[in-house]
Amino acid sequence: MLVKIEDGFYLNTQHIIAIRVSKNATDGNFVVAIEYTPNNIQSMGSYEKAFNSKLEAEIFLQTLHQHISKV
Repeated sequence: MLVKIEDGFYLNTQHIIAIRVSKNATDGNFVVAIEYTPNNIQSMGSYEKAFNSKLEAEIFLQTLHQHISKV
């Protein structure tokens, strides 16, 4: 199932390998990093999205989890 990460960027839920969440010490932003396998299993892609608040990051993660759970 495809999941919309942002406008124009979709990921197949079966290709997501890992999701990492961290807080940037410099500006206080929360960063969500998604590692995924593109069409080729031999390679790996990475996508990072920054959020100004913990709440925004949590909403993004909850939405992503709901889409992944439907599979």
